[in-house]
Amino acid sequence: MVFPLAIQAQSTGDAIRITDNQTGFGARALGMGGAYSAVADDYSAVYWNPAGLAQMRKMEYWLGVKHDKFNNDINYLGNSSTASNSTTKISSIGFVFPVPTYRGSLVFALGYQRIKGFEYANNFKGISSLGTSRLSFELDTTGTLYDFYGKPVEKQEEVLDGGNINQYSAAGAIDVSPNVSVGVSLNYWTGNSDYSLNFAQYDIFNNFTVFPANFNDYLENNRIMTKYSSFSMKVGGLFHAGRSARFTLGMELPQTFNVKEDYLSESSVAFDDGEIIDLPTENGTFEYNVKIPFRFTGGVSAAFGPVLLAGEAKYTDWTQVKFKQPSNTDLTADISSLLDENIYFKTDYRETVKLSVGGETGLPFYNSQLRAGFIYDPNPLKDAPSNENRKYFTAGYGVLIDRIFKIDFAYMRGWWKETTFDDLAPAGTQEDITYQKLLFTFAYRF
Repeated sequence: MVFPLAIQAQSTGDAIRITDNQTGFGARALGMGGAYSAVADDYSAVYWNPAGLAQMRKMEYWLGVKHDKFNNDINYLGNSSTASNSTTKISSIGFVFPVPTYRGSLVFALGYQRIKGFEYANNFKGISSLGTSRLSFELDTTGTLYDFYGKPVEKQEEVLDGGNINQYSAAGAIDVSPNVSVGVSLNYWTGNSDYSLNFAQYDIFNNFTVFPANFNDYLENNRIMTKYSSFSMKVGGLFHAGRSARFTLGMELPQTFNVKEDYLSESSVAFDDGEIIDLPTENGTFEYNVKIPFRFTGGVSAAFGPVLLAGEAKYTDWTQVKFKQPSNTDLTADISSLLDENIYFKTDYRETVKLSVGGETGLPFYNSQLRAGFIYDPNPLKDAPSNENRKYFTAGYGVLIDRIFKIDFAYMRGWWKETTFDDLAPAGTQEDITYQKLLFTFAYRF
């Protein structure tokens, strides 16, 4: 008996997901809905707007802790199920150092932060007759393909993904005039994801009984461990319009991610007579690059007594994302096939503008602030329905103790829908997703 090997195939979604749906970091920033580029007066300015560092007059030690929870309510051909995934980790460590100046401001910052998580979970079971050539096998010497689909079978699948994208940052900002500050952050990006898929298909209705295609069940386990690395530069400007209003512009220069995937695929087929055939294991490493285009940010904030209001817009043209061949890899059929996917960035994706609004108000006790915000993050797919655009409500609270110790807390809740397909379960799952984040940051200023 001869069985074909499964083929690992990258798609445009593998490239888009690297920088899509970033939440950033900093409890004050997220408590205000991420509308922070025109506020940015703490260590988190290295991410939101490095020019904001010029507002700092004291040294700052910074520590952040986060808890993420992903929940998925799944419908597969009328069958309901749930899946979840959660993680708790250090989210950021930073140091801000203002340099004494005769006039104006010169400030530097160094640190580390997790800006995006890959948490995902899916778990479903149902009856389906749909299948693909992944489940077609040549079982005799005649060359005849026997399809283990086309009749009702039970499909089960469990998917789990996790990991983070992180930044190591060095940033600086300076006042170039009494009302204008500029800043630059240099970032080394690193990260990993660990994706696993366990699939099972059972002939529970005994539809496949004719030898040699007398299948009983088919099992497949896949795992992909991915490493990401990149360098980037972000520049920003902050303009003070009087004492109460600020305007900002920022730009992230194009960057290239190097992606290395270690993959493993194991599968087996069991027959009605009890015989089990283990298919050849497929494993290896695949490397490619992804080019991310310019991203632009604009923001505004205004203070009205104890109330601070802010808004921000971030523009990304996802049609300009591209797969690229690594310089240390010769052109192969796999790389060539991947480069052919570049046309789908143009046809399947679009430009998006991520919108954030938020604010905070001082409270008449304990030198504290109450915050709230909203984020609207469009799905980059061109034809995505409106319910697949991500929405987040945020809330937060902060308190300053003895004028030197700042504690901030933020809660974020997001919701959206997705439709997910794969080769083994082409009927797809309808998913109702909620995402929650708890974030604490501690800052010591002196």
